[in-house]
Amino acid sequence: MSDKYHHGNLKKALIETGIEFINNGRVQNLSLRKIAAQCGVSQTAPYSYFKSKEDLLTAMQDYVTEQFMSVLQNAVDSFSEQNNPYMLIVLGKAYVMFFIENPQYYTFLFSQPCMTVDLALNADGTKNFPPYELFKKAVLNVFRGSGMSDEKIQDIIILLWSTVHGLSAIAGMKNVYYDKNWESKIEDIIWNRNN
Repeated sequence: MSDKYHHGNLKKALIETGIEFINNGRVQNLSLRKIAAQCGVSQTAPYSYFKSKEDLLTAMQDYVTEQFMSVLQNAVDSFSEQNNPYMLIVLGKAYVMFFIENPQYYTFLFSQPCMTVDLALNADGTKNFPPYELFKKAVLNVFRGSGMSDEKIQDIIILLWSTVHGLSAIAGMKNVYYDKNWESKIEDIIWNRNN
């Protein structure tokens, strides 16, 4: 694995190598020295970016969450009317495609304690996992004012999130085979699930 870093972005290489290290079941053995060795750099090089193993872990979580949020926000921002129901299909597809294109991030992100979700409709959004909060807000924008009760809207949020989260998990499994193209079928699957 020493070919990971070729005078590019060392911080990114350390983060990506750390994610791979954890996904291979070695979280207990994670250290800045081991990550440096796998990147083929000196043992002190990671300390230019991270003070400790915990600092690296936080950076890894932030790195993946920021990329995920960017993809989801772009999907939402592609709609001028935030109450357009079709936005939820596009958002769901963006959610699933992010993890199809980056399966290592799904495994890593949802194995970490940073991912906390309170499903209550009135939960403190600042304490919730940001991608879930963005997803919840999008659903609220579509269904609030529709005459539905808050309980029904909460059920819809959970249903839609579990659909895209479950599709992400299934599509990323190495031992699951699908005879169709995920990208072209996700929209149909989400649409049929919710109609």
